[in-house]
Amino acid sequence: MTLKNHIEQIFKDNTQYINPSQAVNQASSLDALSGDLYTDSTRFIYELLQNADDSSSNNNLIKVWIKIFDEYLVIAHSGTPFNIQDIRGICNVNNGTKKSDITKTGYKGIGFKSVFGQSNYVTIYTNNEYLRFDSSYKHKWDWEKSQEEWEINNGRAFQFPWQIIPIYTKEEEIPKHITQFIKGINANVATIVKLNNASETSISVEKISQNTNLFLFLKNICEITFDIEKLSTVKINRPSKDKISIQKNNSEEINWLANTIQLPVPTNVKNILMKEKNIPDKLINASSIELTLVAKLGKNGISKLSQGDKLLYSYLPTDERNYPLPVLVNTNFLTSANRESLHIDSKWNQWIFKEIAIEIFKWISKLALSEFKSQAYQLIPSELTDNDLGKEFNSGIKDALNEIPFILSKEDELLKVEETIVDYTLLSDKSFIDSQKIKNFVSNCGPDEKKNIPKKFAKDFQYFRNFKLLGAKSFEWKNLKNFLM
Repeated sequence: MTLKNHIEQIFKDNTQYINPSQAVNQASSLDALSGDLYTDSTRFIYELLQNADDSSSNNNLIKVWIKIFDEYLVIAHSGTPFNIQDIRGICNVNNGTKKSDITKTGYKGIGFKSVFGQSNYVTIYTNNEYLRFDSSYKHKWDWEKSQEEWEINNGRAFQFPWQIIPIYTKEEEIPKHITQFIKGINANVATIVKLNNASETSISVEKISQNTNLFLFLKNICEITFDIEKLSTVKINRPSKDKISIQKNNSEEINWLANTIQLPVPTNVKNILMKEKNIPDKLINASSIELTLVAKLGKNGISKLSQGDKLLYSYLPTDERNYPLPVLVNTNFLTSANRESLHIDSKWNQWIFKEIAIEIFKWISKLALSEFKSQAYQLIPSELTDNDLGKEFNSGIKDALNEIPFILSKEDELLKVEETIVDYTLLSDKSFIDSQKIKNFVSNCGPDEKKNIPKKFAKDFQYFRNFKLLGAKSFEWKNLKNFLM
């Protein structure tokens, strides 16, 4: 069958209802899904970027073009063209082609529906052919009572669920300057959105083009060209597995340091997942998931995140700002349907939050022995808000402090918190004081069960306060009298 034949078959399948009420109920559900869940005019752009990112085959890098023509927005990419399974996927709900593929970002099967929150007329270009979703298309009425009579009797207007009914479209039905643009950039796939509010969408796209950090966790996109009010290009470079750099219009690169971990999914978590609702098969069946922590690099090495940077990612940004972490975090969070927030009561997310805390300290431990040395301590996290996710994160901090050596000693060895002394007086560096006597004094001031733990002095004076707050023992000028006595 040709692409046209497949589209016409799906059209037939998705317009055959025993009675009009079935069609209208389906249409109402899709209207609510598109309109209520995806009210943010940026979210559908994220979804289309995600689809582009997932279209890579054999890890080929993808280029994306985003351009506005008056009332039309075009998002095109160089990835793999749609096949019939892809077309069937966007013409279904919760039955997308990425549902069980752990290597793909999407899984809900509703992401493409976000575009219908901003448009009633959407065209897709693929394999040199076009199909569209059109709310104004005049369908044949094929029931015994007339449409007018049915609407009077039921007190509601009739509508087909147009968001899942593909209409084969000839090239001459598309504005010529748009088809010329798509062919001129040699795109393999393009989504042409006739906008309900072009000015609002234009502002949203411009805002996205300015906030380049949003593209950090796209796996396969290497370049995005924005042509809104003016032309701009964002390049995403991944020179190594632990480095990401983003550059806009050949300006200075923004550099990031990445740490990617494969987290094994414990059996007890798998068992809990089986009892939770709406868990995708790809997570239930996963033996491990990918967790990426990213720190910002400035001219002098690791630098702190700005307030606006502190977002959680599920490959594209959520809108969660309640968890101010010292690093950006990207993983397979369970999010709300519109991907804007995390499920707080999800045992899956709670497990991930605990692991995030532990993995941050493990990364600090590695960085402390690298060229970044004491800069690693800028990534020490604080406890989070007291909800179920925050409680698990705080529990992870507690476990990490008990188990992970991450504090550099004066001998350049890594110490656990309980093995560490911070000497604010620096007398332990002086030849006229026996540093062992200071160690003994500090140990004897602690609880009995801690007295026999060998201790060493921390190296980095500027982080002594941080170490003390985490539970390290301290020797201070106020202790000197008792020490000498």
